[in-house]
Order: sequence, then structure tokens, then C-alpha cells
Amino acid sequence: MMSLSNIYNNFVKDKNIKSLFDSHSIPIKDYNLINKKYIEILEEYLNTQNLTRDKLMTLTEIPIEEVSLLMAVANDTRENSKGNLISFSKNVFIPLTQLCRDQCSYCTFKIEPGEGPLLVTPEEVLKSTKKAVELGCTELLFVSGDKPERNYDIYREKLKSMGYTSTADYMISMSEICLEENIFPHSNLGIANQSELIRFKNSNPSMGLMLESISERLMDPGMAHYRCPDKYPKARIKTISLAGELNIPWTSGILIGIGENWDERIDSILELNRINNLYGHIQEIIIQNFNPKPGIKMEGHPAPTDLDMIKTVSLSRLIMSNSVNIQVPPNLNSKTYMLHVFSGVNDLGGVSPITIDYVNPESPWPQIDLMKNTISEFGFNLRERLPVYPEYLSADYIEDHILGRAKKFIDKTGFVADN
Repeated sequence: MMSLSNIYNNFVKDKNIKSLFDSHSIPIKDYNLINKKYIEILEEYLNTQNLTRDKLMTLTEIPIEEVSLLMAVANDTRENSKGNLISFSKNVFIPLTQLCRDQCSYCTFKIEPGEGPLLVTPEEVLKSTKKAVELGCTELLFVSGDKPERNYDIYREKLKSMGYTSTADYMISMSEICLEENIFPHSNLGIANQSELIRFKNSNPSMGLMLESISERLMDPGMAHYRCPDKYPKARIKTISLAGELNIPWTSGILIGIGENWDERIDSILELNRINNLYGHIQEIIIQNFNPKPGIKMEGHPAPTDLDMIKTVSLSRLIMSNSVNIQVPPNLNSKTYMLHVFSGVNDLGGVSPITIDYVNPESPWPQIDLMKNTISEFGFNLRERLPVYPEYLSADYIEDHILGRAKKFIDKTGFVADN
């Protein structure tokens, strides 16, 4: 095992890293001048691959002058488990309905009846799917508001007139239909029960639900999740755990900068690691940064800083099992995603050549060719994946009829075969 000093010195002498740090005003400190308490903690991590919560909390205090040490260790951990490969998926983003019963203070996704269509119709879903397949997309990202049928009679009646009883019922039906078009659904429904998840598994090779935060404090009046019944941490933990019992490859993660403190941020990541240690089904966690937008309740709330993101990403890499992939959305970090790659990220999520990010419409996707060139300039290899990662492409996790389809798209590495 390489010593911490060697890991650090090799990291900071790389000309690409020096240039990247200079462009973002991140200083590089001589190893011998770095605070000894951070050196001791990170040496312990290298020896044990584990840290107590107290020591993780100490690392949250690391200043920008010394954050390169934390990045060096996170980068070394990523290299040891993932090599120089960075992945992404090519998708079409379909917001099946933007009605939602929650009142999140940071949301621009939600609409009210009359502000737009109640839902995307089956004909529109199929039209977008066929276009996406023509453009080489392999992931169909379904997103909806949380259980709007419980709040909106007009929406519930619309579903009923189409032969559906709930948003889940409709999303499952669309997943089954679109799978036949040779694209792979990845559904983000929100809170789901066991029977719904069992039905989803028959057409979705993977699914997702962000934990966002373990903090119940954020449910209080004036906080980000006030009047959001689907954001109760215990309810989200239950859905993620049910998916684990069913061996559904799962995407989760946290949303940072919405009023949580460092204790809550670390506890959220630790909770995801606890669940994954029980079931092993969390294929990736997303570290998603809050972006203030005009018109939202949190319009004047500050966005997390680059240093916040670097430390959160790096600590997530140290906390999570080596098998777990860590992602930042490149459209929300268009100028900084390479910093996060050097902080432990190995995935850049879904990128669409056909649709906008309906959750963050002000943030366009990067051009795939440009992203590939940037990644390669820093010595990395960008590979396209399916919505389910290569390590989960097995009968242990995916239904046989879906697995058979998936194998037609991949090469021996499990990534999408180059044409």
C-alpha cells in the first residue's frame, strides 16, 4: 500500500490537477505543513478502509487550503476500485406527470392543474421513446410528482378514464410498453410499496429514489420539506429498503444545500451505506447540489460552495462501499465536474440528446462529444452504460427477459458496445 505522503505528492504534482486547481483557486499546500489531525485520520482510513462518525465529522472541517489531501485519498480510492473509467447513460427524460402533492421549497418541477397538461399521454410517451431509440438512447427516465392522485380529483379521474388507478399503475404500464421498443425504463416514482415495486421489477432493470436528507428537522415550518408528506426520511428509507429485499438495483443520493448541516449530511450518507451493507442493491448515489432559481420559495437561499461539494463527494467515496458508484449531475456542475471526478466521482449520470432536465430546466445537458473530450484530456475513459450498471447485470438482480435484451447492447465489459 502506498503511503499517504506518496499518494498526496503524486496527486498534486500531476500537471492536469495543478491546472484544474489553479483555475478554481484551490491552493496546494506542502504535505509537511498540513494539519496533523487530518493526516492521522486519513492514514487510519488507508489502513482500515473505515472511519468513525466522529472522525468523518472532523474531516468536514478541513479548509480549502488542505482539501487537496482529502481529494487525493478519495481519488486514490476511486482509482483502486474503478480505475480510469467514467460512465454515463444516454437517456430520454419523460416527466409522466408534474402534478405533486408535496410543497418542496426548492422545486420548479411541480405544476398545478391548468398550468400545463395533467400528464404525458401514452401516444406522446411512445413518440418520444421511438425518437430516443433512433438517436441511440438506451435509458428511458420516468419521473413523476409524488402521489398527485391523492390531492387532485381531476387528475385521478383522468387516470381512471384511461384505465389506471394510480400514477404507479400508469408508469408501470408505460414501462412495459416502452421496454418492447428496446429501451430500458428507469423509474423514479417516489414512495412505493412492495406490490408496486414487484410490478416495476418486471419492466425496469433499475429504479431510483433519492433519500435527499435524513433530517426530520427539514420538515419543520419554514424549512425545505415543510408540507411534504413524501419527504419523511423514514418513508423514503422504507422504500429503498423494500427495493433491497427485492434485489432491485437502486439509485439514491442526497440533495445538499437545502438547509441541512454537516451532521445531517454525513448521517444521510451513513444511512445509505447502512442500507447497502444490508442488501447490496444501491448501485449508485448521487450528490446533487441545490441551485436557487427565480420564483421558488428558496430563491434567495445560497447554493452550496465548490468546497461543500468537494468535501461531500470525497467523504461519500470514503464512506460508501467500493462497489457503489458515485455521481454528480454534469449539467448542475458544468464548470466543476472534473473537480468532483478527482474527488471520487466515477459517473456523470444520464445525459439526454433529446429532452431537457425537467427538474432543472435552466441547466442544459453537456454535449456528449465535448464531455468525452474533456474527460479524455484528463486521462479518463468515458463509457456509456445502461441504466443498470455492469456489476448488476445478472439474474440475481434483473428479470431474465430484461437481461436477455440488455446483453444485446453490451460488450464483454458490461458497458454499451461501441458502434
